[in-house]
Amino acid sequence: MFQKISLFSLYKKVIKNYWDQNQFVLFRKPYERKVFFYSHYNSKGKIFFLIQDFDHNCTIKIVPKKVYYADIQSPSSVKETYKDNYFLLTYSSEYKNLIQKAVEEIRKGHFKKVVLSRSIKISFHNFYFKKTFQKLIFSYPNALISLWYNVHHGFWIGCSPELLMKSHKNKFKTVPLAGTVWDQKKWTKKEIEEHKIVIKYITHLLKFYKGSILLEKTKTVEMGRLKHLETPIFFSFLEEPDYYEILDRLHPTPSICGFPKKESLDFIQKYEGYKRNFYTGYIGPVNKENMELYLNLRCARIKEDKKEITLYAGSGITMDSNIDQEYIETEKKVKNILSQLIFK
Repeated sequence: MFQKISLFSLYKKVIKNYWDQNQFVLFRKPYERKVFFYSHYNSKGKIFFLIQDFDHNCTIKIVPKKVYYADIQSPSSVKETYKDNYFLLTYSSEYKNLIQKAVEEIRKGHFKKVVLSRSIKISFHNFYFKKTFQKLIFSYPNALISLWYNVHHGFWIGCSPELLMKSHKNKFKTVPLAGTVWDQKKWTKKEIEEHKIVIKYITHLLKFYKGSILLEKTKTVEMGRLKHLETPIFFSFLEEPDYYEILDRLHPTPSICGFPKKESLDFIQKYEGYKRNFYTGYIGPVNKENMELYLNLRCARIKEDKKEITLYAGSGITMDSNIDQEYIETEKKVKNILSQLIFK
């Protein structure tokens, strides 16, 4: 089922499947030294790559006949020089107004947290997929790096730092990530409370099941120039559960939606003003009952036919949010991936 090939052969398979309009995915798990390639063959295999949109309206399964993988070269062996991208991001008064409205709703007691996002479109002439994918791998070793293609949805590329769920038999792991600072800023009450909301939601959900829970100490994780709070959570079930049922209950978590879920989701759908599509959905490999799924963050949709890239970023809004800081946070997150895109 698994076959090792050269990186050159791997990229040739990518090109062939694209020309054949066959859906495929190229990905590297965090801290690993292998790039995997799945191209769709049929719908009966137990090994596949799962892609789910935010609204749970579209599910894509890339089911390969054979899984190909290649070892990653060390950065020093990739003799490429890259230019930094300098794009002026257009100012959005609408997004600032949306943050203001959310803070007012929170202060009225309608919900405790809501994650609001926006999309930014940029035009391009020629885009280097291969070089961008390589650069993401070397820039973000602690993220899931993915490039997938579907004829109806185009290309999506991303570098997600957040593990939604990893399961093996009766063992479950999730690593919620919420709260963001940059430069030399210290953690404030706002980020700490924002993070605690996510932890509370997940631990409360797991209390419905028989087993034992373990929360590791909250720590700081770096993603480029940004810092986030993360807390690994482990759960051992007495009996192997239905992980799809847990997945449906878990997603969307307060790190990409809000809390309480229904009220924050209603606010997003009513006021955010655009469709997130696969941004803040989840993606990852599934092998029978074993899943390793990541939230689809720090991602971009690339439309080759229109020569257009759409970038996405969001921020968690609470009672203590500073509107200007939340706005800057989304700009920093967009630049997290925009800085890695390579154009001719």
